[in-house]
Amino acid sequence: MLIIDKFAYQSRWAKVSPGYKWWFYVMALVSALILPPLLQWGLFLLLMFMACYGGRLSVRQYIQWLTIPAGFLFLSLLTAMIVYVTNRGELLAGLPFMGGYIGVTTETLNRSYVTLSRCACSIAATLCFVVTTPFNQCVQLLKSARLPSVLVEQVALTYRFIFIFIEEAHSLYCAQTLRFGYVNRRRSLKSLAMLSGVLLQRVLARHQQMQNALSVKLYQGEFHL
Repeated sequence: MLIIDKFAYQSRWAKVSPGYKWWFYVMALVSALILPPLLQWGLFLLLMFMACYGGRLSVRQYIQWLTIPAGFLFLSLLTAMIVYVTNRGELLAGLPFMGGYIGVTTETLNRSYVTLSRCACSIAATLCFVVTTPFNQCVQLLKSARLPSVLVEQVALTYRFIFIFIEEAHSLYCAQTLRFGYVNRRRSLKSLAMLSGVLLQRVLARHQQMQNALSVKLYQGEFHL
């Protein structure tokens, strides 16, 4: 089980109707888009408190999860912040580059700040929903939305194969570590290449085993979720 699923199944609100949590999530996302930045940061702190309290996780664990999307967000903001102009006076700070200047302006800084507050609030809303809503309730939400059964089944199977992928990768990594496969950079790269190749074969084998098990159980092309 992924650690985020462990928190979801052990959360204080695990048995609350998923419909209530879904609509709260939607309202939090809408608020993240329409509120001014100052109120967005207030909502961010509220969602952070709710996730930590409801999901029974520490602030340190929460911040560690925030660092996962932080890198992508930083690169996006950096791209939006830096512009190329021919007039140096338009920039707050800049450097000469190919006959012009690259740097930041007041407009790009303000736009990046607004984007940062919106993204942070949206990420906090998503984390709050994820750590308090078990996967079986997510399936209930998909079915209540009248989505095609095949789509719901694909979501469930993809979720299942995430665990299979992680389990196989971990077992292979442990076996290589015991054989000193990562003692230096050269051996680490070689071991990683071998892990990637064997991992694909192992996952395909597990998929074939699942198909055989379904055939034995007279699978008729539909899962009863």
